[in-house]
Amino acid sequence: MILGDDPVALAGLEAIVDKDDEVTLVDQPFDSDQARSSADAAEQPHVIILGEPPSKRAICADVHRIKTTYGRTARRPRTLVVSQNDDDDVIIAALRAGVNGYLTRIGSPEELLHSIRIVATGGAAFSTAVAARFSRYFNTMQSIPECAELADLTSRELEILELLAGGMGNQQIARRLFLAEKTVRNYVSRIFTKLEVHDRTAAAVRARDVGFGGPPKHA
Repeated sequence: MILGDDPVALAGLEAIVDKDDEVTLVDQPFDSDQARSSADAAEQPHVIILGEPPSKRAICADVHRIKTTYGRTARRPRTLVVSQNDDDDVIIAALRAGVNGYLTRIGSPEELLHSIRIVATGGAAFSTAVAARFSRYFNTMQSIPECAELADLTSRELEILELLAGGMGNQQIARRLFLAEKTVRNYVSRIFTKLEVHDRTAAAVRARDVGFGGPPKHA
């Protein structure tokens, strides 16, 4: 099944699925009411593709509708996002919502069909660019020390604090983490609040006191 509001994206996804004899398009609803009617049909989908969702909020809403429509059972369809939006915040939000795969910039029809099969059989499917980003993210996280003083900070806030303490500005951090500069500013503001400091220098000093920082790493 394919969910989405972009008719061009939906037509492209449908065309790819229709070319494969082993994958059947059960339905192509444009809203949750149609999805609910399909849920009562004899042929329940194994995978629901979220095609070009406009935002992370839309992804979360779609996943919630799927859980509500099909219930929290072993037979509930698994979800695969196909989107050109590769912003870290969107991808992480999708994972937290419970999607089973995320594809960006599909290289070929075979890549999509292969991913559908992986997700349908209980696996997880991610495009190469997304998988590489996860690797960089967790490699960065390995260098972040644990400290009770920073326990209130989220993993993303700790990552940004590490770069801030290393001397990076907001623009550099945004490029390094593939985030919008405004998003970085919001994170930095929350870090200041949690550390009870008023500027970058004080935050960097606090961070270096517990082992953060070092020479800035250039992208």
